[in-house]
Amino acid sequence: MALFTRPRFQQAVKALTLLGLALFLYTRLADGTLFFYINQRFLAYTVFAVVAAVLIAVSYRPGVAQPAAQSHANLTLGGLLWVLLPIGLGLLFPPQPLGAAALGNRELTLIPSQRSVLPAAVRAAAQKSAAERTVLDWLHAFTASSDPAQEFAGQPVDVVGFVYHDPRLPEGKLLVNRFTVSCCVADASPVSLVVQWPDAATLANDSWVQVQGVLQPGEFNGRPLPVVVARRVAQVEQPAQPYLYP
Repeated sequence: MALFTRPRFQQAVKALTLLGLALFLYTRLADGTLFFYINQRFLAYTVFAVVAAVLIAVSYRPGVAQPAAQSHANLTLGGLLWVLLPIGLGLLFPPQPLGAAALGNRELTLIPSQRSVLPAAVRAAAQKSAAERTVLDWLHAFTASSDPAQEFAGQPVDVVGFVYHDPRLPEGKLLVNRFTVSCCVADASPVSLVVQWPDAATLANDSWVQVQGVLQPGEFNGRPLPVVVARRVAQVEQPAQPYLYP
């Protein structure tokens, strides 16, 4: 423990810890998995954090005198472990986006209330063609209608999402879902479309699919809403960015 309290050793530990943190964030940025946890709009802040960590680490290099107040701010072994804990967990557990397992304790959004959706998002969804709309765009479009089950009947749908078998759905139906993230996964919300497909039972939870079909009047849990009558359901690779942004 005497070695750990020596000023030069303390400087080296601080520098290596900051460099390790910077490298960890950089690798997560490089492979895109950082955005499994935060919104992409925080990219600039993350880059700034990486650069700042490297610059501060460089300031701890041997031979650079530290301010008096900083020289007494010794890093304890417990403090070091707390700093390294997020890095260790990130290396031990491969980054994974939210999926079907996270739907059990979240309220499924099939037609959001008008008060919960920004008017600009509704207008943007309305300006897209039916073939361009994502699951989130369709739900935004539904909010602008007093009777979406009837108004959107017959419109073509081409969306990508992951499968979830809700126990409230009858045989031959499933939910195709995406998560929306405003800030980070702590505020993630699922958005879903009901899909009617004869072979629904053959699709496993969390499998990613492209669904092509048409909207028809239907219901979910006793509530009228559009249902996608699928003409084609094909398994696809998970998108590089599995989340949608409201």
